[in-house]
Amino acid sequence: MDVSSLNQKHEDILHKYLKFVQGTVYTATEEYGSDKFLDFNEILENIIKYTNAFNKLIKTPSRRAEWAYMTPNLMLYATIGFLSGVKTDSNADLIDELSEDLFDTTVDFVGETTDILEDIKIKEDMQKKILTNHKAKNEHNN
Repeated sequence: MDVSSLNQKHEDILHKYLKFVQGTVYTATEEYGSDKFLDFNEILENIIKYTNAFNKLIKTPSRRAEWAYMTPNLMLYATIGFLSGVKTDSNADLIDELSEDLFDTTVDFVGETTDILEDIKIKEDMQKKILTNHKAKNEHNN
């Protein structure tokens, strides 16, 4: 799946997170056959289409952060809802464990995304400062 990302590092962790989510649902749906898993993949594809489209509308850094957190949040909610739908008395312990792992992994992913956003902001601030200093120097020389 083609997933919009902030940079290569973000793309790498997005793909890793996506594979984790898919693995979580695959484990939860093993007893149901492939149809349930394929149904969930359609949900993920729709989330990615939506977030990719939203990314094209971004004009400000604050909106960029909103978009960056949108993917894990939507995937978390969709996966928890899906896991709730396949939960039975016989697989309740497994679903609870998968849900807990999903929460932990999503928090880690959001933390890594925050670090990437902070790195981007620092780089942009440094570039602005350099450009401002360069303009001031040129104005002083004229």
